[in-house]
Amino acid sequence: MGSMIGTRCVRFAVFSLGLVIAGAGVRADHQPLPKTRFKIKVTPVGVSPAQLAAAEKAVTQTKAVALLLVGSNYRLLYSELPVGAEQNQFRTVFYNYSRQEAIVAEGPLDRPEAAGVRVEKNWQPQPNQEEFQVAVAVLRSDSVFGPALATERLGVYRPMPPVQGWAEDAVTERIVNVGLFPRSEANQIQHEIVGVNVARKTIVRYPGGTPRRANAAAEICGLRDANQPTTNRGTEGQYQLTILDNEGAILWEMLVLRPSISSGTNASGIELQDVKYKTRSVFKRAHLPILNVLYDEGGCGPYRDWTYQEGMFNARGTDIEGAPGFRDCGTSPAKTILDNTKDNGNFRGVAIYQQDDEVVLVTELEAGWYRYIHEWGFEADGTIHPRFGFGGVANSCTCNPHTHHAYFRFDFDVDGPKNAIYEIPLAGNGSATQITTETKIIRDPGSPMHYQVSGGKRSYLLYPGENDGIADDYGQGDLWLLHWHDGPTPLKAEIDDGHGFFDPTEADLDQFLNGESLSKQDLVVWYQAAFVHLPDNPADGQPTPREGEALEIAGPEVVGPDLVPVGY
Repeated sequence: MGSMIGTRCVRFAVFSLGLVIAGAGVRADHQPLPKTRFKIKVTPVGVSPAQLAAAEKAVTQTKAVALLLVGSNYRLLYSELPVGAEQNQFRTVFYNYSRQEAIVAEGPLDRPEAAGVRVEKNWQPQPNQEEFQVAVAVLRSDSVFGPALATERLGVYRPMPPVQGWAEDAVTERIVNVGLFPRSEANQIQHEIVGVNVARKTIVRYPGGTPRRANAAAEICGLRDANQPTTNRGTEGQYQLTILDNEGAILWEMLVLRPSISSGTNASGIELQDVKYKTRSVFKRAHLPILNVLYDEGGCGPYRDWTYQEGMFNARGTDIEGAPGFRDCGTSPAKTILDNTKDNGNFRGVAIYQQDDEVVLVTELEAGWYRYIHEWGFEADGTIHPRFGFGGVANSCTCNPHTHHAYFRFDFDVDGPKNAIYEIPLAGNGSATQITTETKIIRDPGSPMHYQVSGGKRSYLLYPGENDGIADDYGQGDLWLLHWHDGPTPLKAEIDDGHGFFDPTEADLDQFLNGESLSKQDLVVWYQAAFVHLPDNPADGQPTPREGEALEIAGPEVVGPDLVPVGY
């Protein structure tokens, strides 16, 4: 199984599925499909975009919110369904530029007029797509930057940090950051990250050419930023996915949430809930709630990234009716930044395909100049392949060696919520040891282990991926084995560590280690994969290619364990 990791980054293909497809079929372009291994059934569920839009409109008109917005220059940044849409709750975030404050309204989705409202004076929310474009428009009208942007002597990218107030700077007004890089070495304009005061429509130029924890040097690495639209947080889209064999027997069932509404403080990519194999429970929830990066040098970061901002990738096919953000694609392979050397596409959301004995869900995500690929693969024999890949667009920080840390969270319910976990030598020359209390594990290359999550008659084996590295001090650990808790917030529910984008950026999962029993309990496994990105890594470490030069993506840029069933 481990050998698949190195090849996964070059086979992110997407194949056609419909609401129900069996055997051969017809694509939207009327080309015949090859015979498929599976039948796929997709049922849209949950809150519709229209319901969320109606709640946004209603809460804006409530007396409490209207009093805070009346006569003001403000923007609705996003709405979301807290904790993965499990509850009948929604949250809407505004920014009032006139008063320089964030306004958060939260309440029941079916009674938005009952929403509670609070004002956040010292919080700078993530900019949405529209706000970033407003900042770019200010630069286009500037006498210095405007002509260079109009003639494409300057390119634009979303930098890190995206706003002032995410580092040590004291902030009194909202400043959205925009990266500007010269497209030619003959260009006399320097690489720079500037701030835009959205309320005043003025430009802030930082000492040294960048805000804190950023870098804008002459050397630029990564592919050209296509500046295509991205998905705002809270954009609704979820469905019940059922995978059957060609005889009609159910293989897989799960609720799939697109990244834009995934749970957690900073979201968690493609989120799966209530996953079953052959009608037997496997996960209550599986996702990737923590993602961070540490640079070796260069004055960049460290950063805590987010995983809700869906970017564009190429996926030919048909959008699934009633399931926004989900695409049923044809036999033409999908192209992400990892394999097409371009930062553009025709789709954002989750694409579904089947190849050989596997059904795969895949998306491309953006966080500043980073591009991330999140993928789940489900085989007919019950094997699961969680995967995460790394790329980037033009900037200076990724010219420096850096290490990404991706933290998968597996809330196991193998045959039900009462599970036990065992550590087993990978070489097979030792016995299994049951782990009976909460613990943190750092992998030992000299004594590799795998793990068995047992529900009784059935179990799953977790095999670490061969690219997944060993945690350094910043990574904090490789596995956390925890007793599940419930609660009204991501922190109380231990969906993530409760931290935002800065200070600390390290994963703070040790706070959940309090000696609770793991003997036949509701078990959560956090799995950390570390990926070292070097300057000669073509996905985001080579200088921006000049006209006429080719840049070929290569290298094992994908991490993740393999989960193998026993007893099914």
